[in-house]
Amino acid sequence: MIALEDVLADGACLVGMGNPWRRDDGVGPWLAESLAGSRFEVRNVEDILESYVYDIARTDCRNVVIMDAVAADLEPGAVVFEPLDGLGEPAGPSTHKLALGLCRKIFEAHGKRTYLLGIVPRDLDFGRGLTPDVAKAASGVLDLILRARAANHKEYVHER
Repeated sequence: MIALEDVLADGACLVGMGNPWRRDDGVGPWLAESLAGSRFEVRNVEDILESYVYDIARTDCRNVVIMDAVAADLEPGAVVFEPLDGLGEPAGPSTHKLALGLCRKIFEAHGKRTYLLGIVPRDLDFGRGLTPDVAKAASGVLDLILRARAANHKEYVHER
């Protein structure tokens, strides 16, 4: 099992995916906006990843981390991190299903590994703002990413 910190240290483009007008489905864009200016390669694609796929594929990053709400048999706010090719097909209809599969193939053709960093949602109804469980998990993920970036930056500076 690979750790998020290792993927980030290897170079990653962080991609916020989801619909900010559907409550917890907006967790990916929230993370992307929160990471703006953090020295990471970040894209906020909302719910149209396929429109950005070639721009992301051309980055120098070795990995693509898609940050999104994810359906899983876990409590709301649970965090899931795994390679995108290791995920099974969603049981029900999904607006992202075709886009994720196709985009993963394009990223692989450009030599990139693709991962999903997902947070289990509580509420996907129309409305703005994350529910407390998801907001707490998203803040924890944000802190983890920023700490990993700071640790990698210190190591790089120290080696010079």
